[in-house]
Amino acid sequence: MKKATVNIIRDLVGLLTFVETIKSCEVLPNDQIKLTVCNTHGLVDNGLIVLGIVEHLVIDVIDSKEIIIAGTGCPIEEELTILAPTYIHGTVKAASSELTTINSSRTRFQVVYLYEVIQETRNRNPLDTLGRTVDIIMFFLSSAKMEGEITTDKYVEYINPMDNLTEDFIDLLEASNIVGSIEEGTYTIIPHSKAGFYDRLGHVKNLFNEDYSGIELRISLPLLKEGCIDCN
Repeated sequence: MKKATVNIIRDLVGLLTFVETIKSCEVLPNDQIKLTVCNTHGLVDNGLIVLGIVEHLVIDVIDSKEIIIAGTGCPIEEELTILAPTYIHGTVKAASSELTTINSSRTRFQVVYLYEVIQETRNRNPLDTLGRTVDIIMFFLSSAKMEGEITTDKYVEYINPMDNLTEDFIDLLEASNIVGSIEEGTYTIIPHSKAGFYDRLGHVKNLFNEDYSGIELRISLPLLKEGCIDCN
């Protein structure tokens, strides 16, 4: 039985968990500490990291390298784990309702949204390892505060981190044993300073009920036949 595309994407997004070495730690005023790493992988305010076995809510992320969390002293751990973003799929209306529920408990977070309807082209050739090609649209988004921010601010705070996370996802696709070769030029990246619908004059309507900024990914995903990964 074929595994549903929405579940394949769910499992891949779940792998967007990263272990980073803590390069330095600085104790800040107001019971906060600053941890420096090489890459924050799209982490945003109110994202989650793990030190040891304890989850910590992120207060701020600076220049995709510095993470501010609550604390009065530097941790003994030499590594931290950046947890995967929230994953949702469905129509815009259904996803918007789900995000509104999430937003009631968290003021800001990152989300990966798989847009439906999904179009698949299936291959019944028994000699071919390619099972189907799926045209998908995904959004890598951070909830955003729009008031008082110019477009340059949105690139620094939201779009650039989400672009990094999108490329991390492409790396996962290329390394996956259920995904065929991702050729150059087979995916498209679209920055959204305000995620939504546009015409030639600009933004017309928000994608969801809340404000988000980030990246839209369009890709034709070659999925291999299950059980035939090593077929000759």
